[in-house]
Formats: sequence, structure tokens, C-alpha cells
Amino acid sequence: MTESNILSLLFDAHQIIEVGGILLILLIVYLETGFFLGLVLPGGDYLLFATGLFCGSHFLDISLVPLLLLMIGAAFLGDLTGYLKGRWLGPKLFTDNKSRFFKMEYLERSKQFYSKYGLFAFIMGRFMPVIRTLTPMLAGASGVPFSKFLIYNALGSIIWIGTLVPLGYFLGEAYPKLINYAGYFLILFVVIASVPMLKILFLHKK
Repeated sequence: MTESNILSLLFDAHQIIEVGGILLILLIVYLETGFFLGLVLPGGDYLLFATGLFCGSHFLDISLVPLLLLMIGAAFLGDLTGYLKGRWLGPKLFTDNKSRFFKMEYLERSKQFYSKYGLFAFIMGRFMPVIRTLTPMLAGASGVPFSKFLIYNALGSIIWIGTLVPLGYFLGEAYPKLINYAGYFLILFVVIASVPMLKILFLHKK
């Protein structure tokens, strides 16, 4: 497989599902937050929806409940890995203000943010590209208690996976031909995901 084919595979949810099946899907869900893949290839929401769509259209040979359990587990482990890396790397990364992503002021903002919004921050962060990649690491680096993080992580994973995968599944089951128009759903997800990000950037600029 050439380099261009590899890049195409990573960016195309359909090819991910067709070539790698459920194992590759689980790996990408895990890596997105566990190893910051979401900073390079944001698009986890659409991947979840497309997986449900393919499952509902019987393209994936797996029933909905096992699929949900496996994907929730991958999402949970990904955030857990990110949190542990934040606990371990936090003091080493957040030492000055020269880094673009790892500034000391971000830790202070994170502490205030988690104190103010708590569970809501983890749940809503799951639906926002890039934000969901950084949230667990910042939580670990800013000292969010491990027991509290486990609860937030579990609920966030269940709500994130339990919303997007069944949505795709039931649409695929009711309208199997929707799979031919999945590209339009990709555009829709990109637009929806861009709104909160643009709002954050606008408020920051103001």
C-alpha cells in the first residue's frame, strides 16, 4: 500500500470500515485520545456515525449491542491513556509558555474549567474535535482526581458512543441506500463540529 493510499485510508471512514473492519475502527477510536491522533485527523464523530450506518445496513457483520460495548471500551481506554499520560508528562510538558499546546496558563484555565463545569466538560468535549483529544491529558495534568475522572470518562464514553453509533445504525437499518450518500453526512458533521470551535476562536479573539 502506497503512502497516498494510507493517507486516503485514514481520512476516509468508508475505507477504514471496508479495509480494517471493526478492529481498525476500535484502534482509531482508542488512538484519537490515547495518542493524540485527533490533533491530526479530527473526524471521530463521523467515523462513529458511519460505523453505525454500515452496521445497520448489514455491511459490518456484528450486532449493535456488542458493537456499542466494544466502542465504548475503546473510547474509555483512550481517554484513560490520555489522562495517565497527562499525570506523568504534565510536570515535564507544562514548564513554560513557549509551546503552542502545552502552556502553563492552559493548566490554570483547565483547573478552573473542570471546577466550574465538571461532568458537562467531559461530555460536551467528547463531541468537539481536537478538544476531546486534549481533554483527558489536561485533566490528568491539572490534577483532576482519578476516581472522579473514571466516572466522567465512563459517562462521556457511553453518551458519545451511545448517541452517534445508534443514530447511524437505525438510519442505516431503515434506509439502507443512505450508505450511498454518506459523503453528505461527512459534510454535515464537519459543519456541525466547526460551529463550537469557531465560537471558541471568536470569543478568544474578542
